[in-house]
Amino acid sequence: MRLYIIIFSGLMGLTTTAHAGPGFFAGITYMFDQPGQIGLTFKALASRNDDQPAAAVGLNVYSIPAGGLRYGLDVSVGYQKDDAAVLVGYDLLLDRMTASAGYADIKGD
Repeated sequence: MRLYIIIFSGLMGLTTTAHAGPGFFAGITYMFDQPGQIGLTFKALASRNDDQPAAAVGLNVYSIPAGGLRYGLDVSVGYQKDDAAVLVGYDLLLDRMTASAGYADIKGD
């Protein structure tokens, strides 16, 4: 658990020191190794620059078949362009790989 806190703290530092300011991401996420595990995700992006690679940390919310919710905390990397981003990452709480796509608050040129 300590390792997760160290990793999360380091990635949060990336989002607060970005030159264009941190961005916001909201979209859908898919958790691998769990068939049908699609959920919502909200992330802080390290940068708001258009047409650039992106690093992010975020919260995932999955609906499980039993009627409850599962929460995850992930770190992701990907690409952002034209108010959209595609990210792949690792969910630290659920120990699974994720893929996300959705809206990103990006600053244009």
